[in-house]
Amino acid sequence: MRAALIVVGALTLFSPVGAMAQSGGYVIQRPGQVPTNVNPTPGGGYIMQTPGQAPTNVTPMPGGGYIMQTPGQAPTNITPMPGGGYRTQTPGQ
Repeated sequence: MRAALIVVGALTLFSPVGAMAQSGGYVIQRPGQVPTNVNPTPGGGYIMQTPGQAPTNVTPMPGGGYIMQTPGQAPTNITPMPGGGYRTQTPGQ
């Protein structure tokens, strides 16, 4: 549950988000956009799927934070910052 809140919280950095609990996961709905399903995986991560797009794997990092990886794209690191908030970083950017 806490991990899902971190992922959902990190996504709020990008746009206004409404998240609703769903059996086994969450649905993230951005105004004017199709919903994104966030479902837990057995390893403690998540799979995010927006209809019509490739799924994004969200994997926990040792020491805290997550790696978001969509097939064919560079991974994005999401790490909590001291005092609140999140830092997102894609290697090379």
